[in-house]
Amino acid sequence: MMKLLILGGTKFLGRHLTESAVNKGHEVTLFNRGQTNTELFPDVEKLTGDRNGDLSALENRNWDAVIDVSGYTPSQVRQTAELLKDHVKHYTFISTISVYEDYTNGPAVEGVTKLAELKQDTEEVNGETYGPLKQKSEEIIEELYDGRSLVIRPGLIVGPHDPTDRFTYWVWRAQQGGEALAPGKPDRKVQWIDVRDLSEWAVTMIERQETGTYNAAGGDPLPTMEKYLDTAKKVANTDVQYHWVSDRKLIEHDAGPFVELPFWLPISDTHPDGFLLADASKAIDKGLTFRPLEETISDTLLWLNEQRDHEWKAGLTKEREQTLLKLN
Repeated sequence: MMKLLILGGTKFLGRHLTESAVNKGHEVTLFNRGQTNTELFPDVEKLTGDRNGDLSALENRNWDAVIDVSGYTPSQVRQTAELLKDHVKHYTFISTISVYEDYTNGPAVEGVTKLAELKQDTEEVNGETYGPLKQKSEEIIEELYDGRSLVIRPGLIVGPHDPTDRFTYWVWRAQQGGEALAPGKPDRKVQWIDVRDLSEWAVTMIERQETGTYNAAGGDPLPTMEKYLDTAKKVANTDVQYHWVSDRKLIEHDAGPFVELPFWLPISDTHPDGFLLADASKAIDKGLTFRPLEETISDTLLWLNEQRDHEWKAGLTKEREQTLLKLN
């Protein structure tokens, strides 16, 4: 049994990491602001504070390992990491494949693919700065915990309790049936990781005190967008009919990548695959596995159908979809 500190731990990935750690018999402590899903994990120790200011609850405490799920800016990460440096043996930082800048040579590879650089002196987190700020945060962890750190770069994280709706939108859309828009080329490769696969593997890596940097995203072979949508149709058991609209037409009509149209990036010189893809072979060699797509879709649908008054964060409105469908 290990004493684990999770920075975050009640929203999406943090929630599943906590479940995985508790289910494996570890003694878990959560540190967060105490504002999200406070009813979860009643038997787990909870420390209240704020990474942007009040870290006092972490002082003079010791843990075997820390999992940083909630670090987004370098100053935030440095403050917490420095405080814990002499009080934890191992530091895991959850980063992102968005730290990579160059996707022109295929899926990003650790230590090979060029990393994104921050183009301005800012810690404002937005679509352009998210990856570079995470990359700077990685450097801080590796500097402070030389030989004692694990950096995990997930791809798109999906599954039950996903607050982004990016994967969930297409699953829901298949369930609705009827005429549905499908973006770009049917044979375009896409990639994700089920939050439960990521969580279980991460906890195992921490148990083994593994170090280094690992991409954690879907394996080989990668599914196509067509396979993803067809599997969603099969699982939902509906009559949905997909109509593929080209990148060119979508761009001409200001379709929004990732948010309005999740899992879509227009094919370009910088993104020749039309998506952010990462090579996960290094993580697979360390035991990362992936559950069947059908299971992820089915469980996501089950969770979604239990929700009341779901407020969508991504996807097309009915009216917008009808407008874009007329482009065919």
